[in-house]
Amino acid sequence: MNTAERFAINEWLSEYPEDKTYDEIIDLIYEEDESIVPWEPVENYSAARLVQIISDTKTHFEFVTKPTTEEAKP
Repeated sequence: MNTAERFAINEWLSEYPEDKTYDEIIDLIYEEDESIVPWEPVENYSAARLVQIISDTKTHFEFVTKPTTEEAKP
């Protein structure tokens, strides 16, 4: 799991199998597996909504941590 994926998962889930990949965790959310425990503010969200929030968080993390053109210059 890369940093953005780990950040997004940890932002919205209080418990999940740490030996799984990002995609496997997303599948477990859709399957409503008991090993997945969302944080309280999102615990009543549908699986699809929770997956969308996690995906949006991952995308935003990747965007804000991407070096700008100025930062990339030596």
